[in-house]
Amino acid sequence: MSDYTKTLKELNKDSLNEAGGKGANLGELINANLPVPPGFVVKTGAYRTHLEASYLKKRIEKRLENLKEQDIDAISEASKCISSWIEESPMPFEVQEEVDRAFESLSKEMGPDVNLSVAVRSSATAEDLPSASFAGQHETYLGVYGKEEVFKYIKKCWASLWSAQAIAYRISMNFDHLEVDLAVVVQAMIASQAAGVMFTANPVNGNSDEILISAGYGLGESVVSGLITPDSFILTKEGRVKEKTLGSKEFSIKLTEKGTITEETQQSKRKLFCLGTNELVQLANLAKLVEKYYGSPMDTEWALLEGKIYLLQARPITTITSDSEDLKILGPEDKIIYQGKKAPFGLQSVMEHSPYPHTPLDFASFSHFYQGIYTSFVDIGFKLPKDKNRPVERESGCVALSYQGMGLSPAIIWKAPSLLIKSLFKDKDALWQSFSKEISEGIKRMDDAVKNTNDAVGAAKLIEQAMKEYEKFVYKRFSVISMPDGLTEYKLSTLIKKAVGKEKVDEIKESLLRALPFRTALQNKTLMKVAQAAAVKGKDSKAFKNELKSFLDEYGDRPYIGMGRMVSPHTWQEKPEMIDEIINALLSDTAVLNPEKSFKKQEEDYEAAKKVIKKGLKPAEYDKFIKILEKVRKSVIIREESVFYLEKVAGCLHRIALKLGCLLAKQGSINEAEDVFFIFQEELHSVAGGKLEIKEKIEKRREAFAKVYDAHEKGVHWLISTGSFPVFVKKKQDDEANSNSLKGSSASRGVYEGPVCIVKSSSEFKKLKKGDILVSPYTSPIWTPLFKVASAAVTEIGSATSHAAIVAREYGIPAIVAVENVTNILKDGQKIRVDGTNGIITLLE
Repeated sequence: MSDYTKTLKELNKDSLNEAGGKGANLGELINANLPVPPGFVVKTGAYRTHLEASYLKKRIEKRLENLKEQDIDAISEASKCISSWIEESPMPFEVQEEVDRAFESLSKEMGPDVNLSVAVRSSATAEDLPSASFAGQHETYLGVYGKEEVFKYIKKCWASLWSAQAIAYRISMNFDHLEVDLAVVVQAMIASQAAGVMFTANPVNGNSDEILISAGYGLGESVVSGLITPDSFILTKEGRVKEKTLGSKEFSIKLTEKGTITEETQQSKRKLFCLGTNELVQLANLAKLVEKYYGSPMDTEWALLEGKIYLLQARPITTITSDSEDLKILGPEDKIIYQGKKAPFGLQSVMEHSPYPHTPLDFASFSHFYQGIYTSFVDIGFKLPKDKNRPVERESGCVALSYQGMGLSPAIIWKAPSLLIKSLFKDKDALWQSFSKEISEGIKRMDDAVKNTNDAVGAAKLIEQAMKEYEKFVYKRFSVISMPDGLTEYKLSTLIKKAVGKEKVDEIKESLLRALPFRTALQNKTLMKVAQAAAVKGKDSKAFKNELKSFLDEYGDRPYIGMGRMVSPHTWQEKPEMIDEIINALLSDTAVLNPEKSFKKQEEDYEAAKKVIKKGLKPAEYDKFIKILEKVRKSVIIREESVFYLEKVAGCLHRIALKLGCLLAKQGSINEAEDVFFIFQEELHSVAGGKLEIKEKIEKRREAFAKVYDAHEKGVHWLISTGSFPVFVKKKQDDEANSNSLKGSSASRGVYEGPVCIVKSSSEFKKLKKGDILVSPYTSPIWTPLFKVASAAVTEIGSATSHAAIVAREYGIPAIVAVENVTNILKDGQKIRVDGTNGIITLLE
């Protein structure tokens, strides 16, 4: 029996500890008599023997000791050292001998006429580790020839266990580095004529009766890595083609006697589908076999050579809905509430700023919030809608919104200019100090009142009073604090244009509005310190706990999802574990965890932009420019600070509601305190007074809300899933529909090319890696730290003043917003170009 190698057919699902995830899975596929290329695995014991024979364990332990008191740069240096030790140390003779025999055996199996080329793949055990966090950190090498090269790349795979990312994450989890093992799969390569990916159920629409195939010429790496736009096919399980789309397939990766090469595909071949009827039928049959064996939908990789399909990998599809009807929220009698033929004015803003599904009590704060906005807009010359925004409950318990947008009034002609002139003479700083003081005092007053309220009826009255006060704060925020000073902005732009020219105005202006110390930016800075402590010291360390406490003391009273229009979300203080999702995202690349360095870079950009302006203006003009610039910067800070304070009010409303919930649960009106969020504001008094039995309704509403939230997790906005609005589809021109580009709204200047990472909810934050392009339905304050990791951002909804736009400009990364359905059009790993200056996404083939 071999100590260090096993053939793939000797492995099965129980071989995880010795063969890692890839090795064990390939063994399962071979033993299921599926057409898998042969190979062998270098077991985890070989890796351990390599460390011991080279006396590396103690050296590694000693090298890692120095990290306890050092910064992130030290982790990177340790990674380089340890990796080089592993690669430069000779492989133990007994391991080398077994690998040699295994390779010779594989060569004989493939035939004497075959110049054997293999793939050398890392296969992590992931034992007791969050495997998703380590995905993509360990290496794979294709087109490896000869024993000496195999030995070399096995050691490279072992060394990849010591990447800076992996070291930092293990430190953060306080995990013993030397308890982690790595096996290596050595598998015969197929010099495929075509290859790609096949889902045995359609992950896009959840249809289990459909097969989705992506295919390109050559090796499948071109499809998996997103190098090309592949041909795509949707088949029935019988192999009938329901839909097919011709991809550009501009490149192909080919296996040669010297390894792999990437070359351009002939124009004539690009115009043809790379798979014919026979190949598609084979793939459909293979899909059924794999799915039957595993008993669940599978994500597979395959290769085609001389008419035969080979299976290279199979893993469960984790993102598919088991039943496509699960997301069918509306009943047959439920109609779309909004019956207009086009989206009402303001709907885009509502969708962007209220992305999360609302509970019945959330609709109360939503209604008061927008009533406060509407009242302030009346001052400008808009007219109020005939009816207020109100929730509408379906028979199923699903709650939709009857949204009423504002209308224009002739009064805007004289009211708006008059108000603009008056705003020029207002001292915004003084107004802000007064407003922030009023909100702080209001929050304290409400918190004191709820502490002294011990009966449910009194608490219900307190919520009603607090909602009205919230509406008043919103009105003041929009009418007093946020009145746009268009004239000052115009003066600033004029002076910048005079100094640097028309072409550079936007670029310089973005730099001038960086390093703004508003509270959301400072919150992000503090959160990065928490993540830095986790990376360097570990989550069990005193340093981490102290940084976390500082964060919660300052920001813990705010809703963790940062949406001021809702009262149901927990605060950071209540659910500090929610911070882990953000910390794990930041830990994906420890190089970003230097808040001081980041803020210093923004300050440098700001100072550099001022110097450029100074060169282009006369001294008197520059003095005038500085005064105007400070006024504009202060306006931006005040605007963002006011949002921060409104969210503190939402946190206060949450605390009042929970107090009422506790009192209602105590008197037996509801089952648990959080059930209070599933009671409409109009029902609170009756429930508190014991006049309304609500438990059955709450149960229905909870079930319906769970379905709405499930749809939300898959990127469907609650306004659409609840039938509040139809989907307003814009007609596309034929040339646009066939183009390899997507058009959106420019949000932050710059151009970046890189891989797509689709993030639809906070539960997917950990997917994002340094250099990825963040593609999401929207972003909100909880998403802010991701902009330190991402190199560009794209959202389905938003505007130049949306959260994604503001934060992207703050961090200096390109961003495009308002790209409809982009999270379904683009795919994870696909390479695109984001031109934030012009608002264009180019699909790179």
